[in-house]
Amino acid sequence: MLPSMAAALACGAVGGLYLAAGVAKLRDPDDFLGTVAAYRLLPGGLLAPAAWGLAGLETVLGAMMLTGVAVRWAGLAAALLFGVFAAAMAINVLRGRVNLSCGCLPGLAGARLSWLSVARTLVLVPLALVPVTIGLPGSWLLRGQSLVAGACLLALALSLSHLLSSDGAGEERSA
Repeated sequence: MLPSMAAALACGAVGGLYLAAGVAKLRDPDDFLGTVAAYRLLPGGLLAPAAWGLAGLETVLGAMMLTGVAVRWAGLAAALLFGVFAAAMAINVLRGRVNLSCGCLPGLAGARLSWLSVARTLVLVPLALVPVTIGLPGSWLLRGQSLVAGACLLALALSLSHLLSSDGAGEERSA
């Protein structure tokens, strides 16, 4: 029971991450197209189809993982996509092009490429594979609760990350 609940938590976190990222990219396709172009990995004719395809794929994978539909396939695809993202980041870090946006999530527009961003992305590969290897709980109630809890844990982690990376701009100082 516990391993399958952990799988559902992982599924909720990865699904929430992909859904949030995909929807944000679909809402501002020009910004994401600029991010894809800045990586300089694709010829010009493939930039728009790649940007739309990635945003759509992230949205679909997120929805699949959050609803528990074909979780094993979605988890495999999510892990593979995290690997592709990490490779794209690593190529640009090796090129010395670290002043690029990672293009990860809304609210992380200031996140720049580094070996830390590559490592953070690679850590998500095994997380995406947890539901693939274990499977979700049989009870729909436990499955739903665990998926929602996983999405909440993601929101908490992103909030904490944002707080820790803020430079204190806009903070009031008391005398």
